Amino acid sequence: MESNNMLLQVSAFSGLLGALLTQGLNGLFSYVGDRRKWKAEVKSTFRNKQVDIAENFYFVTGEKMAIVKKNIGYWKNYNNSRSEKSLDFLNQEITKLNAYMDKLDAENWKYNLAGLYFGISFNNEQVIASNSKSKELYLAVLDLTEQIKHTIPEEQSDLYKLHNERIYEMSSHYEDVYGKMLNDMIIVKAELLKGFGS
Repeated sequence: MESNNMLLQVSAFSGLLGALLTQGLNGLFSYVGDRRKWKAEVKSTFRNKQVDIAENFYFVTGEKMAIVKKNIGYWKNYNNSRSEKSLDFLNQEITKLNAYMDKLDAENWKYNLAGLYFGISFNNEQVIASNSKSKELYLAVLDLTEQIKHTIPEEQSDLYKLHNERIYEMSSHYEDVYGKMLNDMIIVKAELLKGFGS
């Protein structure tokens, strides 16, 4: 009878141990499965956000690149246009482009997040410095334009030369900005494709 009791106790203990082991393994497998599912969801969420930011970045950067190219064209034409009407027209066009650029910045806050998701080289600090330089160059050209308007024709030659130099300097600055924006578009595209395994 004692051997039967011992057998019953061993059987009960084995059953309990089996149940505990099964529960433990089920818990472990459930944890591992949940953890893998959570990682996949986080990765998918990050990927979706990254695609959203990249699409916005591409749109805004493409629009800004077009504006920069138009600005360069206007300023290069500005050098050749000295009548009041043509200068007024170019000033109005430049004002429209700058207003559209401001609107793009105001409505597309996601554009500023690109640095969080991609290794872009033209970061926010550089953009701010570049904008400051653009304004400084623009004001210098406008000041010279005003000086030319209020100077007698015989004394305008030197001012026109200086004016042309400032426009060339500003156009070169815009070309540099354009190149940096193009480079960042290439970086974003490469990183996005790498994430898709391409």
